[in-house]
Amino acid sequence: MLKKKITFLNMEHSMPLEEHANQKLDKILDILRGNEAPPFYAEMWIKANKLHPHHTTDLHLKTARFTLHAHEEGTDMYVVVDNTIDKMITLIRKEKEKNRDLAKHTDTDKSKFGR
Repeated sequence: MLKKKITFLNMEHSMPLEEHANQKLDKILDILRGNEAPPFYAEMWIKANKLHPHHTTDLHLKTARFTLHAHEEGTDMYVVVDNTIDKMITLIRKEKEKNRDLAKHTDTDKSKFGR
């Protein structure tokens, strides 16, 4: 189960933007399902800049095995949310690949001898 929290900073709460972010966060749940032990915790901060149209989004993801952070900036809030989720998916895949490589590498007497 993915526990999600979406926080809006310097802007009013936007239900369509929150629904869009929740749909995108469900992609992360699909990737994590099966390989990671629950619970999963995702917290997203969507921050509008009042001085100029340069918005930011931060996403923190915590699982039993790793903690990741993705950050994105841009002018269109929906694109910024999409790009943040895409970055997080890339980070998750890299982390899973790293864990797979570590699991395949075993310490044998022969490998310890060369150290």
